[in-house]
Amino acid sequence: MIDDTGTLLLALGSNPWAIAAAIVLATFILEDVATVAAALLAADNMITPSLALTALITGIFVGDCLLYGLGAAARTQRWAKRFIGDERMAKGRAWLKRRYIPALIGARFMPGLRLPTYTSSGFLNLPFVPFALVAAAAGIVWTTLLFSAVFFFGVMTVKYLGEWRWAIAAVFAALVLAAPYIVQRFTPAGRDG
Repeated sequence: MIDDTGTLLLALGSNPWAIAAAIVLATFILEDVATVAAALLAADNMITPSLALTALITGIFVGDCLLYGLGAAARTQRWAKRFIGDERMAKGRAWLKRRYIPALIGARFMPGLRLPTYTSSGFLNLPFVPFALVAAAAGIVWTTLLFSAVFFFGVMTVKYLGEWRWAIAAVFAALVLAAPYIVQRFTPAGRDG
């Protein structure tokens, strides 16, 4: 039985569609790390670059829509509406509506802004079609740029670094995760707070 399970896991690990499904799921946890991993897997010929990028973009777009939906679902809860208050909801809706497209674009590229901006869009009942179009376009641009940079770097690492490429990838992923904390720690505003 264990041998059969191991064989199944190895088969799934080498199946590009299983890898693509794992990439989609990974975007729900940490998009940038999933992007780096997908690009390195593509550079290592575990999955085609087009399938990896498609899986990334799909997962990211679905995740963005789920954030909007989460906000919309919260809007139906009386306790959430009472907690925020009608006056603050009206002010927030008016403020975000005036800046809707720039706010959505900025949220894609600024760490920490996507969750509040996208869920607020749903909670404040802002139009979904512009949200979806901007989320898709910004996601495609950002993901393609990051994926391409890591993919081409990854191809070089496969060629020149051999097995060390995974250690370097792990360090790079750790830096991506730690970057907001490092920036906060070493900027004057971060040290004061």
